[in-house]
Amino acid sequence: MNVRDLLKQFKKYCLIERGMTPRNYISIVRSLEMIADYASTENIKELNENTIRGFLVDMSQQRGWSPKTFRNYLQSLSSFFQWCEKKGFVENNPTRKIEKPKIPKRLPRCITKEDSIKILYHTSWYPWYYKIEKVRNEAIITMFLYTGLRLRELLNLKFTDVCLESEEILVRQGKGGKDRFVPIHPRLALVLRGYIQEQKKTGKIGQWFFTSVRSEKQLNEKNIYRIFRTVSRAAGIKFTPHMLRHTFARLSIDADFNLFKLKEIMGHSCISTTQIYLSVSRKGIKRSFNELQLF
Repeated sequence: MNVRDLLKQFKKYCLIERGMTPRNYISIVRSLEMIADYASTENIKELNENTIRGFLVDMSQQRGWSPKTFRNYLQSLSSFFQWCEKKGFVENNPTRKIEKPKIPKRLPRCITKEDSIKILYHTSWYPWYYKIEKVRNEAIITMFLYTGLRLRELLNLKFTDVCLESEEILVRQGKGGKDRFVPIHPRLALVLRGYIQEQKKTGKIGQWFFTSVRSEKQLNEKNIYRIFRTVSRAAGIKFTPHMLRHTFARLSIDADFNLFKLKEIMGHSCISTTQIYLSVSRKGIKRSFNELQLF
């Protein structure tokens, strides 16, 4: 049985039955294409445990994969072969006995409160070519810092998802396919109100909340990283969208914000993920320790 012949059936299973995102499905397909090239075969029965293990080990050594990358490729291949086993295309899932490497526990990378203020300052005062560009970019970075949204979540915001009247942002189909509401901080509301007013002046309000300067086209990841590079050079601070997400969480913990409420805002599936930020919130730990009555 040829791998490519099975992909049409597998696609329906992923996107319809499993409700998988197209992005995750594509990553599985790419993993299968890579191992087929590595093994010089598309015969599914020739992609056995030894071949898959050899592929993962060799690619890790050649490309310097991290343990997380190794696990991601293994998970992609496992999803496909698990489906093949259920359908009877293979007798056993060849990935089952391949162990996942442990992922080192690293603390989330954040920036300081002072650097956050500096980034907001340089975003506001940078000589952007268009006024709508200025207020849009300021709204983007302020939203990251005051909501902790993931990059993909911010890009997928529709105009109707941001409601200043109810002071809420509806995040549709976040990580894990879950919807959630994120409150709008008064400081963010002020910035968003200015952006919306300027957007209405252009007469180009469409489906997406953050759009191109000249059209209603949805922004993409490259656009965001281009904005970040510009502000990063101006402020002299290196930062990424995910670092701003981590920074939002850390500053919330520093301010003694309830951990369980923060979990809901961040869209974490379990509280243990949110608790990681307790480790980077040195201010909160010091404050609690200083208030401790030992004797």
